[in-house]
Amino acid sequence: RGGLGAASTLCVGGSMNMLREGTFTAVYLGLYTRIRERVERARGSEGGLHSGHILAISAPVGALAWLSCYPFDTVKSVQQSQPIKLHSANGVHPLSTVAGAARHVWVRGGPAGFYRGALASTSRAVLVTASRLVAYEYTKHSLAGSR
Repeated sequence: RGGLGAASTLCVGGSMNMLREGTFTAVYLGLYTRIRERVERARGSEGGLHSGHILAISAPVGALAWLSCYPFDTVKSVQQSQPIKLHSANGVHPLSTVAGAARHVWVRGGPAGFYRGALASTSRAVLVTASRLVAYEYTKHSLAGSR
């Protein structure tokens, strides 16, 4: 197999990755923004919250966002974990397709199979997402103050 076959293996899981990232971003930033605005209004502190408030909002929102997109990540991981040289008669390994990988996860674990490993992964996501928004809000506030 030549160049296109080898190059196409780099794209395996790409559609699931886009769905994962799109879902995560919509839930994460959408919920965070709405909740942050409500907390600011309730506290009378529009334009800025203490980093503890930001952490308290962003951590559970990050967990929810990650759990909402986790099935896409599971399918992507199955797709990408297939050996490159293992192909069916038509040149495509059945688990490298979205349908094949999703069917594999469903058969092996049912609906819960799409969330296998979610606790550890979500714990990591909480740390990453919470620290990301604390840093973002701090930077945004610092830059606004320097104008």
